Amino acid sequence: MNNRIWKRTASTMLVTALVGVTAACGSNPPAPAANGSTPAKAPSGPVKLKLAYDVGNAIPSTSADSNEAMKYLQDKLGVQFEFNVNAYEIYKEKIRVQIASGDIPDAFAWRTMDDFIVGMIKAGEIVPLDDYIDKYPNLKKQKDLDITRYQNKIWAVTNVRNPVASGDAPLIRQDWLDNLGLQTPKTLDDLYNVAKAFTLNDPDKNGKKDTYGIQLGYANNAFVGIGGLQKPFGIQDKWVKQPDGKYVPNFATPAFKEYLTWMNKAFKDGLIDPDFAVTDGRTAESKVVGKGQAGIFFHYMSRVNDFEDNFKKANPTAKLLPFEPVKGTTGLQGATGRVNYGGMFVSKKAGQDPAKMQKLMEWFDFGASPEGQNFSLYGVEGIHSVKKDGKTEVKSDLISRDMPGTFIATLPLQPTEEVFVSKKNSEEAQKIVADGNKMLEKFLKIPKPLDFAFSPTGAKYNAEAEAFINTSIVKVIMGNINVSEWDGIVKQWYDRFEGAKWIEEIAATDGK
Repeated sequence: MNNRIWKRTASTMLVTALVGVTAACGSNPPAPAANGSTPAKAPSGPVKLKLAYDVGNAIPSTSADSNEAMKYLQDKLGVQFEFNVNAYEIYKEKIRVQIASGDIPDAFAWRTMDDFIVGMIKAGEIVPLDDYIDKYPNLKKQKDLDITRYQNKIWAVTNVRNPVASGDAPLIRQDWLDNLGLQTPKTLDDLYNVAKAFTLNDPDKNGKKDTYGIQLGYANNAFVGIGGLQKPFGIQDKWVKQPDGKYVPNFATPAFKEYLTWMNKAFKDGLIDPDFAVTDGRTAESKVVGKGQAGIFFHYMSRVNDFEDNFKKANPTAKLLPFEPVKGTTGLQGATGRVNYGGMFVSKKAGQDPAKMQKLMEWFDFGASPEGQNFSLYGVEGIHSVKKDGKTEVKSDLISRDMPGTFIATLPLQPTEEVFVSKKNSEEAQKIVADGNKMLEKFLKIPKPLDFAFSPTGAKYNAEAEAFINTSIVKVIMGNINVSEWDGIVKQWYDRFEGAKWIEEIAATDGK
């Protein structure tokens, strides 16, 4: 689970303080117990819920005696919380040890469907959640985005996000296009020609050869800003079903070699940052939004805000705008919709206690409601915030102290027009981001659950195998390995990482 989900800071509260949110979280009928029994009558006292998850580095008091947000939420839901929250690096080891000792929380967070979680599923230590989710309206609305599945069942309630929060958003220096008399690229050929002009034709008119077309990055065996360049070639799914019904990894397809050929030529012709292979994510972003060196970047729409905060201050005529994903030779185009994987898993112990299960689901559903979002952002009205002239004003010191968002495991789906819109930025930047989101939404492709399917062989080799393929891709792009040698690279992957067995295990999960 992404640790940014849980991090709530005072600055975030102030940014969103003027956004009004009104609604109520409706009451819900009790969900069936995991063993099919009839839900028990509500207990006379609060139901105890033992919860564990990872948060940002800042952790508030988790005592109701010293935290007004936690006290309010306990009273509202009729529960008594016992929270075990830690920063991710600490959390993932502590929860393993805790569960290994037999002390399984009622609900706990985990980020992947790996051998740890699959082992718990097979041992019957956690429960599937499909039937419960269907009984809670706010959770049911988001069910299609709960893709943490195994054996065709949902095993975690995910803190979902609007898929338009994609890292594939195409962004371009509009002022460079204007300076060179160029049109926004529509096709791969257009993109190539524009990127070439950005490299060679002094688009910033400073008389220096200090720009290049496309910004990429690479660090920790992972690429930055490359997804949007793959979609025109039809590279989307991790595992690709062939006409004969068999699966192959996407890097074993003819389309992938076409993509590598294009990338190698673009790099050789100077269209791509020559230092991309030693440029981490933050540095890649900085070259676009801070230094203004690159003209095209496939990244998050929020880079528009960063560009205004940084480069545009000293260069007021500069413009970074989103544009439609370019079409490949066969008309393919798109952007990968962003989804969270993992989430909150529920223990068998909780599933066997109808009252506990009901309160857990009410807690999840409250977080996924507009009222829950209001609580997460503004805390308790009258304590952490006040309404004035129809707007909500936040008491940032109290929000920083109690951090109400820490006590929510879910959030409602953010409206498309609000994703990455920053109220501290200009109205122009807000409109660029909102309009860009609406444009990008039409082209989104949501990852399939099969992309995240569990394979015992994959669990054994995944990190090493990913590093092998990605470093090989870097070498091909830079010309250290010829594209004609790629089939040999794929064969090495199959041989070194039991690829046939790996794919057989993935294929066995299709539709199951």
